[in-house]
Amino acid sequence: MRNYLLSLERFLGTMKSIKYSKKNLEGKKIVLTRASHQAEEFSEELKKCGAIPIEIPTIKIVPPLDEGEKLRAAISRLNDYEWIIFTSANGVDQFMSSLHGIEKLEEIRIAAIGAGTQRKLAQFQVSVDLVPENYVAEGLLNIFPEPRTENRVLLPRASKGRSILPDSLTKLGWVVDDIPIYRTVAPEAEEGSIQLLDLADVIVFTSSSTVKNFLTMFGQQYLPQVVVSIGPVTSKTIIESGFKPTLEASSSSIQGIIESLTSYYSNK
Repeated sequence: MRNYLLSLERFLGTMKSIKYSKKNLEGKKIVLTRASHQAEEFSEELKKCGAIPIEIPTIKIVPPLDEGEKLRAAISRLNDYEWIIFTSANGVDQFMSSLHGIEKLEEIRIAAIGAGTQRKLAQFQVSVDLVPENYVAEGLLNIFPEPRTENRVLLPRASKGRSILPDSLTKLGWVVDDIPIYRTVAPEAEEGSIQLLDLADVIVFTSSSTVKNFLTMFGQQYLPQVVVSIGPVTSKTIIESGFKPTLEASSSSIQGIIESLTSYYSNK
């Protein structure tokens, strides 16, 4: 009961704190499903639009099964790699927590999928050499170079990631070290989450894991009327799970989600 009261208190407090303006998202109650440590930036951007964010995380970041042994081994031989490819901000956080000194990256080229991943690298003062316009693995593959003298790539990412990136790089001639450096699991739902879902207008899914875990934690019957997907991979998971996204973000980013929602409600 205490957790429910705290969740409801946070929700009501957010409603009181927002300075409303005449914007398309004014008063819209929007559920954010990303990990709790990542939701703050998104919440603040929604508040600027007059929306009311409701944070109900459906993923939690935990260590890999080997407790980081493979990552530490890869870091010990970083000179072997021509490229490191980061596919998420979570991957950057986990990698940097084991690196102990960004100077080790000075001779290595860095690729990042997504604006959030690039921003996270910038927080660690790491320059990025390659970012695809389309924030998915396929976008990076369209612009990734063929190997020359050095041909090894480090791919530190979540366990159970899609195989298209390492498989396609291998076909190009790269030797890919695909290393799981974290796992996403379903957290325990806070008491009162269902009541908050009943109040919501919109839910935003930012990865396939957020979709699958939401259905495990709550079930399809608690989906709000409007379902937003961050991109094509997440949309595919939504459809395979038996329902449809109301809209897909114009770009796979917070800004893309907000732009798509604003456009959607402007036509209502």
